[in-house]
Amino acid sequence: MANPTTPKAEAESPRPIAYQDTAFTSRTLIMRSGRQHAVVAGQVSVSSADAEALAFLDKAPAFQRLPE
Repeated sequence: MANPTTPKAEAESPRPIAYQDTAFTSRTLIMRSGRQHAVVAGQVSVSSADAEALAFLDKAPAFQRLPE
């Protein structure tokens, strides 16, 4: 019997997600957990595995997700 396999490691491996900061070109974002993310040149990048940062950035009006 053939068993189709999907490379789960590729599907589940975290990738960077970039956002444009429309308000500031430089600042530090501090999450409730204490993790920090730096906005540099108007952009910030977070891991796709960082649910807290993704939720914050997706809700904040000053941030726009950039195409991958």
